Amino acid sequence: MWTCPACHSRVDDSFEVCWSCGTTQDGVEDPDFVTADEAEPIRDEPIEKGPPVDDPLADFAGTPLPDLVECYSAADTIEAKFVADRLMEEGIPAVADHVDINMVMGGLRPQFWGQDPKVRVRAEDLEKTRAWLAEFEQRRRHRS
Repeated sequence: MWTCPACHSRVDDSFEVCWSCGTTQDGVEDPDFVTADEAEPIRDEPIEKGPPVDDPLADFAGTPLPDLVECYSAADTIEAKFVADRLMEEGIPAVADHVDINMVMGGLRPQFWGQDPKVRVRAEDLEKTRAWLAEFEQRRRHRS
């Protein structure tokens, strides 16, 4: 850090001029210096639209939704989101429930309700999904 000889502001060594008044360490003042408060806003240049991005959920965009099938019943919404994200990484478009109906109903978790958060995939991806889920469960059991 250095101290500006003109205004006595503390200035980081990475700056060649004082951020407050535009004076150099040697005391040379810049006659064209403008503070950020006095300067006009910097206009952002428009961003050109590029080619469309490969979106693995593109099949789910718009209406109606494709026919989705349940592939996994999670313990909670966090696990459902985790599994859906891992499936997406494997190239399998997946969506997860973001609401746990059991919690909405007062935190009760009767097993016969079967309302745990679900992960859903396209019917044509179900076989590949089941293979991934089998490996996932095996790794999970192995860690326990």
